[in-house]
Amino acid sequence: MTYLEMLEYIYKERPSGKITLGLERIIELCELLGNPQHSFRSVHVTGTNGKGSVTKLLSNLMIEHGFQTGAYYSPHLSSFKERILVNEEFVPDELYLECFKEVQKFAKQMDQKGEAHKPSFFEFTTAMAFCIFQRTKVETGAIEVGLGGRFDATNVLKSDVAVIVTVGYDHMHILGDTLEKIAFEKAGIIKDSIPTVCGETKPGPVEVIKKVCEEKRSELHLLSRDFIYENMQMKLNENRFDFKGLKNFEGLELTLNGEHQFLNASVALQTFLLFADRMGFEVKEEAVRRALKKTTHPGRFEVVGEKPRYIFDGAHNAPAAASLKRAVNTYLQGERLAGLVGILDDKDKVGVLSQIAPLFERLMITRPVSHRATNPQETYEIARRYNDNVSFEPDPVKALETLKEEGWSTIIITGSLYLVGYVRDYVLDGKLEPEWAIAG
Repeated sequence: MTYLEMLEYIYKERPSGKITLGLERIIELCELLGNPQHSFRSVHVTGTNGKGSVTKLLSNLMIEHGFQTGAYYSPHLSSFKERILVNEEFVPDELYLECFKEVQKFAKQMDQKGEAHKPSFFEFTTAMAFCIFQRTKVETGAIEVGLGGRFDATNVLKSDVAVIVTVGYDHMHILGDTLEKIAFEKAGIIKDSIPTVCGETKPGPVEVIKKVCEEKRSELHLLSRDFIYENMQMKLNENRFDFKGLKNFEGLELTLNGEHQFLNASVALQTFLLFADRMGFEVKEEAVRRALKKTTHPGRFEVVGEKPRYIFDGAHNAPAAASLKRAVNTYLQGERLAGLVGILDDKDKVGVLSQIAPLFERLMITRPVSHRATNPQETYEIARRYNDNVSFEPDPVKALETLKEEGWSTIIITGSLYLVGYVRDYVLDGKLEPEWAIAG
């Protein structure tokens, strides 16, 4: 079996569209594997927005302090390999196949019990990640929740710190239609007597999180109350801020762009300080500075090239669109901008487009490469409410080439991580990863 054949099985036999709430399957699958998720110390990260960046920052903080570190992300941009990293690097195909066969063996046993027992795509890949981390003798792990928290497959972890970065409206058909309901689902990762770090400040969701922490005897560390960021200076790829929390740092340099990244970095820092305390190691200031400066996160206000200059940002919901709008107004004030936008059918298209469509002098609507994007024409019709210069081209590559031919010097690709990953692949490599033919 090859790596691509493995992916073919995962995507076709364990379809990502299947969401059956409950932890019973992942608990059974991990038990059959010998509970590899308990072989390393970990931090567990959820949040409507920012969880990927916080996980990336935590991973680099762990690495810079000398730990063999596993990191688990979702979704990926271009390659499935981006989901499971050891020391922020891809693992060999041979190891993927080795752990795949191990997980597949037990998953097939569970399949025999009936449809309700079949591990889903995310449960299968989460078990693979834990298996890979055990085989590579990972000491610490930064683990990102896939969706929600309470019933997410990653919630079999016995983490050292629980992190709730933000609470906003997304996946409401699964998590609930109020911020309080969404907060309750995310608070499901809080464990008995382990600390919780929260970057959310809206009263409603914060009260929910406080209540769960009280019930679980979890010490809650709240942004603005227990830790803060201040004295922010913003320059593209060279942002600076001061942090005050369990330890204070001045003049930290952050390569990640956007005001929201100060929040993400501060949440990561307070979390890491708690993690270090629980593990009993000293946090070194120079290691912290190196980690924050070296952390990049593809597809999050990422700048590529010069003529034209591409900016990739996976703003896929209303809060992320608001962050993109602020970043554009901060870093690109007064520039003439073209936008290439595609949004999945199950997202708040109005909430996203009402904020970002007016930013562009020229707007091209396209279709993200996903089975969840079947109605791009609807996206186009909504976009026309907020921008007078809109065109529709369903093929993302053709749409990009049109904007290039028109001579735009800055093109922002946004609206969906699926679109960002696809176009980014084409821009960087001049071709597309063969995985797209399987996943799309």
